[in-house]
Amino acid sequence: MREQRNLYEMNERELRRYARVMRLRRERARKCLAAMIAVCATVGMILICSVSYKALNSNANDGFKYYTSVTVEVGESLWDLTEKYMDSAHYSSRESYIAEVCSINHLTDENAITAGQLLILPYYSQEYVR
Repeated sequence: MREQRNLYEMNERELRRYARVMRLRRERARKCLAAMIAVCATVGMILICSVSYKALNSNANDGFKYYTSVTVEVGESLWDLTEKYMDSAHYSSRESYIAEVCSINHLTDENAITAGQLLILPYYSQEYVR
């Protein structure tokens, strides 16, 4: 390695060479930083795109959520309707499905339905309906 000299002891030629070397180092560092930023941005965009594609793809494969209106028959309960319309892949339990039905229809109690009452029920289907 070369010995570091004091700037005040250098002649003009050595100062110009020193200034050129320092300028080249700064330019090289700037280019390296710009390349690293570009690489990080590219990797970030790839990650964001892959995650969002996976989320969109999984939602489409799970089916579409629809709502249907059902008239309650005599002797029918929410548990009976749950057997017909609930999809076990989308709901963890019958209680969670009944809780959603009660929320949609503004029911305070799951036993508060009567014959002839119109209920809105959610269901999932693979078919896309316009």
